[in-house]
Amino acid sequence: MTLHEPTTREPTPNRGAETAVRVPARTTRTRTMPADAEVVFDIVTDLEHLDSWLPTGAEVELYGPGLLRLWPFDGADDEPCERRVRIDWGHLKVQWGGDEATTYTGVLRVLRMTPGRSAVAVDLTGPAHLPQPLLDSWLARALDALATVVGAERPTTAWPGVPAGGQRHEHGLAATSST
Repeated sequence: MTLHEPTTREPTPNRGAETAVRVPARTTRTRTMPADAEVVFDIVTDLEHLDSWLPTGAEVELYGPGLLRLWPFDGADDEPCERRVRIDWGHLKVQWGGDEATTYTGVLRVLRMTPGRSAVAVDLTGPAHLPQPLLDSWLARALDALATVVGAERPTTAWPGVPAGGQRHEHGLAATSST
């Protein structure tokens, strides 16, 4: 067993011997952002512009109501997959995958800090065959690029008719309310 290949051990039914079973790579990262949480959340939920901050090779598209199609990123040999996505505007949270999937799942939360400053926390699960350091590096690059986009796109003055914190994008995804 190496650090690059997380495994668990399960008994073999016939002999009682142990065999390696790969578990999906998983990583968690948090990155501060130079804008209010609502502005950051508007950017991460804008599906038409995800490619402005996702690293090269990863693609995401709206596939149906509340459903995304994901093309794996560089280093993963998997076929495209579909994942349910839930957006919670009240808690500034996006969740994809979940109980129905064990790979390519995650939760992204935008955390309020101070005026003009927030943080993005991501818990991400990749495929079992992808080394965890590669997944972690990919997520770090994505969050760094997101911080660059957020810094370049954050509003410096209020525009008439645009609500505080930016604009909610019409993307057809199911939103949940916080009660």
